[in-house]
Amino acid sequence: MQIVKLLKSYSAGRRDFSGVDFREAWMPGLKLNQAILQGADLTGSNLSHSLLQEVDFSKAMLWRANLNHAQLRHTSFERATLIRSQMAESDLQGSHLVEADLRLADLRNANLSEAKLNNAQLCYANLTGACLHGIDFRTVDLTGATLANAYLVDCHFTRGQMKSFGLSIEQLTQSERPLAV
Repeated sequence: MQIVKLLKSYSAGRRDFSGVDFREAWMPGLKLNQAILQGADLTGSNLSHSLLQEVDFSKAMLWRANLNHAQLRHTSFERATLIRSQMAESDLQGSHLVEADLRLADLRNANLSEAKLNNAQLCYANLTGACLHGIDFRTVDLTGATLANAYLVDCHFTRGQMKSFGLSIEQLTQSERPLAV
């Protein structure tokens, strides 16, 4: 399916585009709220500055995808592959990233408040300056992740995670300043 055909179908009311193949597609500024892109292949695609709120990217391939500055509130990336994806300054508030593979992802200054990250892989992900309010990290693999200046208020960590990042309970209950981790 070509992007022009997809946009025409979307304008006509179609929302289910499961399994589409848009590898390496150039689509910055795309507006597809509430679309279903389950199992879609968006490897290396440019979706920067896009409006993709409440989209279902479950099991989608977004390896090396550019989602910088995208609006992704309440979007589902359940079991999606987001290895090396660029999501700097994106809004992922309330999104579902359950079992998502975010290894080496760039999430600098992203808003992940209240996101669900159960069993996600964030190995070597860059979360510098990210808003991580209310996230339960206890089942998340944070090996090598960078949390410098991240907002970690009301977050939950295992003791091992807290030790590896040098965090204390007192730091996680402060609400007005980022943590220098």
